[in-house]
Amino acid sequence: MYSEKIMGEFLNPQNYGVIKGASSVGKVVSDIGSEIVKFFIKVEDNRIVDCKFQTFGGVVAIALSSLATTLVIGKTVLGAKRVAADDLSELAGEIPESKAYLVNIVMAAVDKALENYDDKSED
Repeated sequence: MYSEKIMGEFLNPQNYGVIKGASSVGKVVSDIGSEIVKFFIKVEDNRIVDCKFQTFGGVVAIALSSLATTLVIGKTVLGAKRVAADDLSELAGEIPESKAYLVNIVMAAVDKALENYDDKSED
């Protein structure tokens, strides 16, 4: 069974959806499971003003994606880059060991969106 926090985020995910005109998008496909995690970020004045996700996966993948958005919204781009998998894991609380790899998948998608933003802003 999943923790109350994981079930709460799964049943009522925060920031689910797409940002039209996003500053950047990051997508990761899991090698381990069949999850696909996609993050959209909107940056204004070097600050993440919005972050949304679309995740194809189970309870834990969706819950972690929801929680990850709350970790980066309001941060500067550099501040968001400093958010680590350990931060997400701590926020999520207890996760079944068989699903622990999802913390890294979700954070890789966030990192990809931030990396893609950097690539776009250098043009």
